[in-house]
Amino acid sequence: MPTTKSLAGFTLIELVITLLILAIAIGFTTHSWSWWASKSRHRAILENYHGLFAYARWTAASQDTLITICPLSAKNICIDDWTQPVSVFLDSDNNKTPDAGSVLRLFRPNLGTYSLRSRTAGRGYFQFNSKGMTHGAMGSLVLCPGNPSEGTMSYMPVNIAGRFRAEHDRDRDGNIKLPWGDKISC
Repeated sequence: MPTTKSLAGFTLIELVITLLILAIAIGFTTHSWSWWASKSRHRAILENYHGLFAYARWTAASQDTLITICPLSAKNICIDDWTQPVSVFLDSDNNKTPDAGSVLRLFRPNLGTYSLRSRTAGRGYFQFNSKGMTHGAMGSLVLCPGNPSEGTMSYMPVNIAGRFRAEHDRDRDGNIKLPWGDKISC
């Protein structure tokens, strides 16, 4: 009696359906990964700046002196470019340059696709007095995503008591309305 061998393998239709399902799954995964990576970058940026400002405030109070936090130019003078490395330094003479050229902490921002700008009326620096409160005028930073569909805008003010906080664009319209009516946008 002759035996017949069955051929193993897939039909063309089965292969096409399998590839189609795989392509759809990869599409969802890629979008989810991009969203997750952007959200993680956003959270890391906020945590880094929060830690930096908390350190500056603590140092001012614990060392009973004036502390300045700002990006520095090549001549060690505060500039208003928050994409540059940010320095925390003693500034007892209030000239916006590090005392004895010494920087206590240097933070190199890794913003990825985000941009960061200050709202300090062009000053570009923040200061904390010996009580850990802001010295002079208050200010804030605004974190903007490169692509609004892939990230969240955040407004990071430092209040008169020296506390740093963050507000987010919950509806993702590119605007944050402040309690007193001002609008912040990217």
